[in-house]
Amino acid sequence: MITLSAVIVTRNRKEEVLALLSDLAALPRELGDETVLVDNGSSDGTVEVVREHFPTVRTLPSEINRGAPAARNSAAAAARGEVLIFLDDDIRVEDPRFFEKIRRTFEEEQDVAAAAFRILDPVTGRARAFEIPRRRKDLEMEPCETSYFVSAGCAIRRRAYEAAGGMDESLVYGFEELDFSYRAVSRGLRIFYRPEICVLHRMSESERPTWRKLFYFFRNKIWISARYLPWPMFFSQLAVWSGYFLKETVKIGRPDIYLSALAAGLAGMPARLRARKTDRIPAEALARLRRIEGRLYY
Repeated sequence: MITLSAVIVTRNRKEEVLALLSDLAALPRELGDETVLVDNGSSDGTVEVVREHFPTVRTLPSEINRGAPAARNSAAAAARGEVLIFLDDDIRVEDPRFFEKIRRTFEEEQDVAAAAFRILDPVTGRARAFEIPRRRKDLEMEPCETSYFVSAGCAIRRRAYEAAGGMDESLVYGFEELDFSYRAVSRGLRIFYRPEICVLHRMSESERPTWRKLFYFFRNKIWISARYLPWPMFFSQLAVWSGYFLKETVKIGRPDIYLSALAAGLAGMPARLRARKTDRIPAEALARLRRIEGRLYY
């Protein structure tokens, strides 16, 4: 029987992570399943409270905030499960068959390297468009092969995680799952959207300032598209996302964030161009991404 490791990364969200751990503790498990919590430098006593109330949870504290990709890599290295279940700390799990559905997916479908969950807004009970990992957002309830997942709620086979090289720690925050997905697809690994596996995502604003999100998202978009995509797709993404992030930074009165992110993106181009020599998505993988309407031009 396949073993599962639920992986959570947190920072200064004590109440949110306690609620998620309570959800997971109430679920039926099998021998060998575990929960691993990486604390990214919290100052609110998260580690101490978790150890007191959930002594079976494996806690990996860090004195500093190393970023989500580095924290996930640390958890993956320490975890023992054959399937890694990544959950944001502001996720809630209400389905009592949550673990059962994940286990069955990976046991019965050997071609599944990663499974993207259906992630719902707890207020509306519907998925937000940007958390539906497929082009046709109106097909939210239909399973399919896809080109990426959202790391707030997903599961990845350990050997696939290792084969793709884990998460890129230089990204720090934002689009690290898209970066991972391009490497996975290039290696012939397959990602599937499984809407029957469902979680709720509160999207807590704690430790998530808007300017930080805009900076890292824009910078990372530049880096990722330069590293993996054909040049026409790179310039398409640069044009689309430049306009979007300029509008968003002006909206919050911080156009300086746009300029800083653009400068950081361009400064990181030499490293991405060196990586491009080996990491550019091969033609056969591009053809498969087109067939499944994968994320290429946006």
